[in-house]
Order: sequence, then C-alpha cells, then structure tokens
Amino acid sequence: MYLTKVWGFGSPVGPLQFSSQGWRHRAKKRLHPGDLVVLVGTLGPPTHEGERGRILGLMEPSMESVLSLDFDIRPGAEHFKNGKYKWPYGLHNKKAWTFLSRPLLNQISDRQFYMDAVLGIVPLTDDEAKRILALEYVEAPLLLKTEHAKKRHDRHESLTARYNSPPPSNTMRTGIMHMRRAPAYTYAMEILGAKSPSYKIGWAFDFNLRAHQFNRAALPELGGIHYKPVLYEQWGTARDAYGMEQTLLEHFSARRHTANHEILTDLSEADLTAAWINYINGKL
Repeated sequence: MYLTKVWGFGSPVGPLQFSSQGWRHRAKKRLHPGDLVVLVGTLGPPTHEGERGRILGLMEPSMESVLSLDFDIRPGAEHFKNGKYKWPYGLHNKKAWTFLSRPLLNQISDRQFYMDAVLGIVPLTDDEAKRILALEYVEAPLLLKTEHAKKRHDRHESLTARYNSPPPSNTMRTGIMHMRRAPAYTYAMEILGAKSPSYKIGWAFDFNLRAHQFNRAALPELGGIHYKPVLYEQWGTARDAYGMEQTLLEHFSARRHTANHEILTDLSEADLTAAWINYINGKL
C-alpha cells in the first residue's frame, strides 16, 4: 500500500493524479497489480478544513496512463497556474473507496511525510496498511471519460489503424510529415542490453507498435538489444510531437550516437526525465 497527499477527495472518483509525467512514471514503476493508494488531505489550503490531515479515500490504480482533464473532475481556479491544470497526468482507477470515519493520519502513523508524498506515492509499512484497512470504508463510483475524450480516443485509434509509422530507419522521417495534423506521441525508449545507459528518442502515431517494430528488427530473443518505452507524451498534432523530439535531441546533442542521431548514450534516466518535464512545462 502507498500514500499520497491530495487537496480533496470526492465521489465519483477520478484518476490518480500527478503534476508531471516524471512523477507518474515513478509511480508506475513502483506499482504492481492489486496495489492500493490511500489518499490523505494536505494540512493547508486549498484542502477544506474538515479534510486536512485526514485519511479520505483509497484507490486501486491501473497501469493505464490518462489525462486528468479527460474526466469531468471540475477543478477550481486554484488548481490552475498560468492557464494550465496543475495535475494533468493520471492513472486510470480500477476501483475506489471512501472512508466513513476519516481519522487523522497521525492517529495511524507517527511518521512525517514530505513533498514526495504530495507529488508522488510513498510506500507504507505493513503495520500502517493494516491499520488503514481496519477502518470502515465503502466502495465509491468512478468517473468516466468525457464524451469529448472518448471521441478523441476513437479518432486517434482510427488514425493509428490507417497510418502506421514506417519501419525503423536511421534517417529522418520526412515523407510521413504530411500527416502532421494527426494526433501523435513523442516517446523515449530505454535500450536494454546496450553497453551504457541509452535511449531512443522519436515520435510516432503508436509508440507501442513502434517499439514492436524495433524489437522485431533487433531480435532480443537471439541476444540482441530490447527497446522498452519509458516516457511518452501525446500531442494534438504530429508536428508538435516532432517538435518535442527535435528539441530533446538538440538539447542532448553531445550524447547523440554517431551511427544513429536519434539514440542518446551515456544518459541517466534522471537527466532525461528532467529535460522531458522541462519541455512540457515550457522551460526547455
């Protein structure tokens, strides 16, 4: 079981939310099927006084990455900064529960929880988890995606089926840019089996299909390298996805492999994630 701090917990319940893809990625690496996340109100505003420091709810998140505003969560003005929602990235929930008594966290645990519990998820001890599960709680309904989000997803699936990315290549993909107005992803794939920490940066209409194509060519079953998607960002157009790809590659120009300029070598995951988040936040 894990803990995260929130500004409130209502029903129906939306996704488990994060401020950046990096924090969501960290959570996904920690979580396993069936793991639970308990939500505790922060000690100050904008959390309502009656919810501050209290155990509010419980979630069973899935590994499905979603956008928080694809759900009808109806955030207030305090949840936005410079016109951008502060917690845009989420994990879809399988189930959620509301605690009836909502005790204070310090009645369950005498530990101090810090900013990592606000931005991400923090593991609880077995004793803390047992105390929380001993509380009385009831299952809560889940929010569904908005009709707009469903239509966008269906449109993306249709475009993906019609326009698959070309097979792996060491050259820039220019011919396919006529589809620049279609939704697409920027992706980062960890290259497992490389001599040093390495990542493939690119864009595609379907990054999972792209990874499959790379792995089919690399033949990891015969001792070759394996491509594993670790970061991805969906954009409204392929032009935007391509722009992020190029900016990241230029930012790490000193790390680009001489044989394939879309591969970065001797690069830590922390440095890559930091640059990724900075680009999304308009700081790169």
